[in-house]
Amino acid sequence: MAHRRVAISSRLNGVPVTLIDNGMPCVVMKAADLGITGYDDRETLDADSALKARIEAIRLAVGERMNLGGVLEKSVPKMMLVAPPRNGGAVCARSFIPHMAHATIGVLGAVSVATACLISSSPAADVAVAPEGPHKTILVEHPTGEMSCVLETNGAGEVVTAALPAS
Repeated sequence: MAHRRVAISSRLNGVPVTLIDNGMPCVVMKAADLGITGYDDRETLDADSALKARIEAIRLAVGERMNLGGVLEKSVPKMMLVAPPRNGGAVCARSFIPHMAHATIGVLGAVSVATACLISSSPAADVAVAPEGPHKTILVEHPTGEMSCVLETNGAGEVVTAALPAS
């Protein structure tokens, strides 16, 4: 996948976020900043109407900033809540598409989360365990398993390519 990373880290509604598109427009934020663990199951997340309202307020606020226009009727951006890994991966993620917790994580969403893990100003970098060196395999844990992403960085540590591992 060609380099396409566009990222902005900021604060919205009191929550540090990274707005990123490395194949899929995503908003990445720490689960703990929203008052949850990040290891919560789908049923618990979907039942938490206050959490979902906070996530939706942020999603609606970023549409214009991400050049998506009004996103009220769109499925983007995907909302990604991250936490430290629990099962040997680099980061644990819960995704909302757009208002429901997803059972897994989409390929391009995983690539965007993995990329955010390598941006020092991103909330994802605060919780991720990223390997050293220019060639990195980032395992994104999700509720039903994990997805591996392979990223190459340049001398400045910027992501220049991101893809899934070759089969």
